[in-house]
Amino acid sequence: MNKDEILEKSRREKKDEGIEYAMNNGRRLGTVGMSIMFVILLVYNLLKGIDSNALHAVFWTYIGLDNLGRYRITKEKILLIGAVAGTLAGVLFFVSYILGTVR
Repeated sequence: MNKDEILEKSRREKKDEGIEYAMNNGRRLGTVGMSIMFVILLVYNLLKGIDSNALHAVFWTYIGLDNLGRYRITKEKILLIGAVAGTLAGVLFFVSYILGTVR
């Protein structure tokens, strides 16, 4: 395959690696930011005696589904474990939150 064939194939794919890099970097930054906010809110709730089950449900479900999406592409076993564990934790925290509000 010569240079022109490679360039033509790249153009047909309509895939911009720069945009992909920016999107991945944005997702990574978003996950770090959300994790920091999760810890801050968790500490605040702990100090105030506020239930954090809803907060845990959202966070762990996100982490589980993020791992699931990455596992589907890479097939790395550790991501599958993270997907199952995170999603299960999210569901259990959700159930705990619901049961705690039913009174």
